Amino acid sequence: MINQKNMMCQHPQKGATLIVVLFLLLIIMVVGTFAIKMGVTSLGISTNAQINQLLSQSADTPLNKYLNTANLNNLVSYTSAVGAALDETGPNREFIFCYRPTNSRAFGLNSDSSVISAKAIGDDAQLVNSGVAGFCNIERDFGSARQAVVTQVAITIPKYKDETKKPGDNLARGVDLSGGNKLPENLISKDTIRVTTTAFLPAYANTALDTVQRNCLSSNKIYISDNLSEELNTKKTLKECLSDYNIPVVSQVQEFTLAAYIDQTEAP
Repeated sequence: MINQKNMMCQHPQKGATLIVVLFLLLIIMVVGTFAIKMGVTSLGISTNAQINQLLSQSADTPLNKYLNTANLNNLVSYTSAVGAALDETGPNREFIFCYRPTNSRAFGLNSDSSVISAKAIGDDAQLVNSGVAGFCNIERDFGSARQAVVTQVAITIPKYKDETKKPGDNLARGVDLSGGNKLPENLISKDTIRVTTTAFLPAYANTALDTVQRNCLSSNKIYISDNLSEELNTKKTLKECLSDYNIPVVSQVQEFTLAAYIDQTEAP
């Protein structure tokens, strides 16, 4: 009888041990799940940061090409998109082209650009006496051999006074008005050139790419990139259209002041 009692007393101990083991396994599972969740969140944050960095660098590249332009005569020539934009008399016209560094053609040619303007009614834009040569093909026109980022460039010449700018913001490089100095007498003209770049990753679209192309960047439907002027600030932009399809996108804006001087080479 004594042996039987001892055997009966061992069963509750085994049950308690099993409960403890199960409890420990439950804790391990909870901690493991939490660790995995934190790891995925950290990975997502890291991935988003890398995407934003990649897009920012891609959007900056065309801006730097303009900033580092050595031959200004070519820049303001009508053969370039900038030169054609400077010659344009119509208001709120955008000269757009696709940044194709893998293409052998020169950067920013007028022949590779399209001219668009915002419609008076509606939030989209329309072509103005031009074709679709300036539209990026979002399935082919990548900015590098990695075949990931597409970059659309827009050139505008602001025709209005920007009330947000401070006196001297539009002075050309090297001009100093401190100490009562005046503007150079040989300064004959000054223009502001605004360049807007829109870099995006089409592979992340939540729909077919031909749908995105047709609804955001085609003769069927196109949107302006620059809505900074007062009369256009309610218009939808290309960046906003792409964002509607869950496409990561970064837009950068840079203004350049183009000053023209006249130099006397011979005495009168």
